[in-house]
Amino acid sequence: MRSIRARLLIWIGLPFTGLALLALLASHYLLSRQINETFDDMLLNAAERVERRIHSVDGELRINMHYFSISTLGSRGDGKIFYRIQEVDGSMLAGFAGLQGPTTGLDQPLFYDVDYAGNALRAVALTFPLTRANQSRQIEVIVAESTEPRRALISDFMLTLSSLMAVGGLLAISIALLAIHKGLAPLNAIRRALHRRSQHDLEPLVGEVPREVAPLIQSINQLMERMRLSIQNTQQLNADVSHQLRTPVSEIRALSELTLTRSDEPETRANLGEISRIAEHAGHTVEQLLRYAKTRHELVDSATLASVDLVAICRDACSQAAASVYQRGQELALEADESSPPLLGDPIMLRWMVQNLIDNASLHAGGEQAYRGSIQVAVECRDGRCSLAVRDDGVGVAEERLIRLTERFYRADTRTQGSGLGLAIAEQIAQAHGARLILRNREAGGLEALVSFPALAAHSASAPSATSTASAR
Repeated sequence: MRSIRARLLIWIGLPFTGLALLALLASHYLLSRQINETFDDMLLNAAERVERRIHSVDGELRINMHYFSISTLGSRGDGKIFYRIQEVDGSMLAGFAGLQGPTTGLDQPLFYDVDYAGNALRAVALTFPLTRANQSRQIEVIVAESTEPRRALISDFMLTLSSLMAVGGLLAISIALLAIHKGLAPLNAIRRALHRRSQHDLEPLVGEVPREVAPLIQSINQLMERMRLSIQNTQQLNADVSHQLRTPVSEIRALSELTLTRSDEPETRANLGEISRIAEHAGHTVEQLLRYAKTRHELVDSATLASVDLVAICRDACSQAAASVYQRGQELALEADESSPPLLGDPIMLRWMVQNLIDNASLHAGGEQAYRGSIQVAVECRDGRCSLAVRDDGVGVAEERLIRLTERFYRADTRTQGSGLGLAIAEQIAQAHGARLILRNREAGGLEALVSFPALAAHSASAPSATSTASAR
């Protein structure tokens, strides 16, 4: 779709171009008419002057050629002049005998076009009575001029006029562009203001705007208000779901565990154990769904991000995950450069991401078998960029399934527990921080989840590095 600037230029330029062409055509017509009339008048004046040049010598007519000159017709020297003077129905007095005269009678001067000697001529013919020595005779005078001077003069005028109109057109286009730029300045200011805003800044647009732009601003503000209310309703729904589902699921789990301790029947104990497991899974799924809703990258306000220590976040996440990792017979190690530069991020969401990556490795690294190996969490900084890696020594994942691991509710092995949301949440958190989550199999075996962050400050390669290791056995 064309821009408003292009549309305005088209709708301004096309009419002006059409008017300019019409003006050129009208000017050509009027100039041609005026120039032809002027040249015709000069031809007629030259023909009328012939009468004063004719005299009689011994009864014969003579023309004083010394005084007869018709080179004053205004031609620029590139035209040709032809004339013929003779008695009507009589002898030739002077000029070019082959110059053709008019085919009709000459009651008054007559202008006509004629070709002679390969030249296109404009001619005038007239007659007048001449009385000399008591003799009255009728004299016919024809004066013709080539049309090149007329056409050249018209061309010169049209060239000058076209040049002036072209210059005027360029000035008009420049003025139109300036006017369009000034006219669109409020829209450009609105565009820049919206571009500078965070995607979560839904405050109304304020400021002085032209009357024509005011309805647009009003519509944008109304849309932003509806979006703000929609986000608030979504967040309120998340809070309501969190409150309404967590409590009953926790009560079901607690009640099943309490009843399990008081029951001795094997079938009842098995059912209660299954109810407890399902309640625990439901609680975990609800928690993951809420985290997934809260970590959608388009809902994360980048203005609220602060400078955080990724190493400290990883250490906190490892401390919280250590108990469950120990219960599964696994090892957990943290390797980090203590001089790592700070990152711009949300500490709570980053901790969720690290926890999900650790849980994913702990639950799924062994495939069909329970995993008994180690999990390494590493923070590395090189060339001003930091990365977080969570590695395991398990069986890895088939290559065709790697690209689907971050899909919601997708599980590479449905026989293992999990909600299918852990890696999807981790990817959303990475996107919200301008980072990338890459899942790949390790050459030595196992899976590596690599998150590459843009560093807030350049990392100093020369800084001394200290490695800390925390393990659970």
